[in-house]
Amino acid sequence: MAAGLTFATLLSGLLAPNRMANLKQATTNAVKRSAAVRRLGNVQLSGEWVLDTTKSSHGALRPFLIACGAPRVFAGPLARKFDSDHLVLKAEGDEVTIETPRSGWSLPIKLQTDATYSRHKETIVATPRGPQRASLVTASHAPMAVEIIKLGPSEGEFVTEHYVTTDDGNLEQQLTHRAADGRTEVVVRRVFKRVASV
Repeated sequence: MAAGLTFATLLSGLLAPNRMANLKQATTNAVKRSAAVRRLGNVQLSGEWVLDTTKSSHGALRPFLIACGAPRVFAGPLARKFDSDHLVLKAEGDEVTIETPRSGWSLPIKLQTDATYSRHKETIVATPRGPQRASLVTASHAPMAVEIIKLGPSEGEFVTEHYVTTDDGNLEQQLTHRAADGRTEVVVRRVFKRVASV
């Protein structure tokens, strides 16, 4: 990436000018929370994680899934299924792979849960309403954190995924969906505990 270019600057040609404020704010927030370091091979971030039910609400993903286009009839049961699954993070070089291995069930909707994200190229991920263009956002002041931004599927709409390890060894996940209108936002926070290293 050329010196002086920000993620928002690179995307300015892809979005209408009146939608850039939302993206710039999301990028600013991502950098403040510290996305990912230039080299992400941190063993404390990589691992297999399971939801800590004492620190996370059961079915908390439901409003986020609905905001992303999941039918309401599926969103509740789907959120509870995700609660029972493990989350696998692999931070290697300038890429992060996030997987949600499903134990004995399949997705009733088109929703991609496993992908590798890079600072150097976009990853196309499937959602119930169409594809998103995802990239790793980077910063340099919190080596225990990763932030991913997913643009679309509607113009001006985006999702951020933030993962950070805490002093007590847990993994905090924050998922944010910002609607195309720039005003509607759904934020979900969940806490995971490590069950294995990868």
